[in-house]
Amino acid sequence: MACVGPLAVAQLARAPLPSRKSPAPTSAQSEVAEWENLVGASFLVGGEAGKAVAKLVMVERPAIDPKRPAGLARFQPFTAWFEMEARLAPAGQRTYKVAHPTRGLIDLFLGRGADRRGKAVVYALFN
Repeated sequence: MACVGPLAVAQLARAPLPSRKSPAPTSAQSEVAEWENLVGASFLVGGEAGKAVAKLVMVERPAIDPKRPAGLARFQPFTAWFEMEARLAPAGQRTYKVAHPTRGLIDLFLGRGADRRGKAVVYALFN
């Protein structure tokens, strides 16, 4: 599991977001597994309040729909759920720059869920 330690998180928070783009997408069936392997990892989100650390807490896969059109971007849709400090969380409903040491810089459309246990819940739907 890829995690970012406290020192690396502090350094990420002060560093500019990397300018390199994430690698080309992998096969659609392995993409969700790659994200599942990152559960517990820290990401840096560039939001309205500046850069903030978000922890990937869960990847949720719905049941595979046999009627799902074959021409879609991925075989299996999934949702990545993050938690972060509420005051620094993005408002959501738009695309944000998200950085991770192994994923690089990713443009993700983030939504904002209800706060839970004093943390903001932010999600990215991969459809």
